Amino acid sequence: MHSRNRRGLSALDVVVTIVVLLVLAALILPMVLQQQVGCGGGRTSRCRNNLKQIGLSLMNYHDVHRTFPPGWIASETKGQSSGFGWQFQILPYFDQAPLYKKFNSKLKLADPQSDNPKLAATILTATGCPSDKGDDQVKSRWVPLLGPTNYVGNFGVGIPTTFSVMEDSAGELVDSRCLQGILGVNSKIRIRDVKDGMSNVILAGERRRSMGAGEWPVGKIEGNFNSYWAGIPNVNAVSPLAIVATSTGGLVERSSEEGATNEGSLPAVGNLEGLDTDGGRKALPYFGINHDVRAVPLGDSGAVTAGFSSWHTGGALVVLGDGTIRFLSENIDPTILTNLMRRSDGKTIGEF
Repeated sequence: MHSRNRRGLSALDVVVTIVVLLVLAALILPMVLQQQVGCGGGRTSRCRNNLKQIGLSLMNYHDVHRTFPPGWIASETKGQSSGFGWQFQILPYFDQAPLYKKFNSKLKLADPQSDNPKLAATILTATGCPSDKGDDQVKSRWVPLLGPTNYVGNFGVGIPTTFSVMEDSAGELVDSRCLQGILGVNSKIRIRDVKDGMSNVILAGERRRSMGAGEWPVGKIEGNFNSYWAGIPNVNAVSPLAIVATSTGGLVERSSEEGATNEGSLPAVGNLEGLDTDGGRKALPYFGINHDVRAVPLGDSGAVTAGFSSWHTGGALVVLGDGTIRFLSENIDPTILTNLMRRSDGKTIGEF
């Protein structure tokens, strides 16, 4: 009879087997994760890169002009506003200098006698989040098509409007002297104006798009609306919310003395009394991330608000003044978000 070798695996056999299994795991695991996550991780990374580029472009603009770009261009003379927005202004620093030079910025964005409307319809992939579900080009009452964007500037607090809409108003609303964020009408905010420090203020952030969304009318704070990279096609009819975001409702009024405000308007500095409460000042609408003004999740409704939103799960991306990209939870404390929107409120920002 032949005897059989019943010897077990040697230590070398065990080591070789483990190494082979580890190599196989290293090859297979990334593919498994990609299938589980789909393209979400890569899309979030590209969205971060887009916002990073926007932040760098804003800083490069500041380096050249010694100020951040105006949020949008408007005139106190009715019908004379060009409507060009802040993303148009940073095109030369956004690898889009040839496109910038084709525009005639001395004319209106929607001037039918120029190439401006056609150019404003350009699809810029770097101004869109890859996770977004919206259209690549959108219709407008004032131009045939416009290029939408997923990134809007930080106006601060209050509802932005323009000089052209102020003529019939009882008060003179929101001018650049009362701007509490970074980007407003004809604004020229400098780094030295950011008293809270650049790491404590938002420059820009995400807002989602939707299929078949309409034009954002003046006076509306939420709905199925579009945002545009080139600017406001008609400042008399289209809300500045199409290019900037705010964290609260209410009005900021022109004041004769620094820091002074009229009854019922938002203070230029300090606390926002009555934020999301029934006490103190009249309760203010709060535009939470991925929530409507009733604090109901936006879900798949396709609607947006005057604040930030995205199709990412759980929050939205923003770029801070120091170039840092942060993912803000949709459950962020309202006071912290509002403090991040105000460049000089003097308040300490907690963990977020």
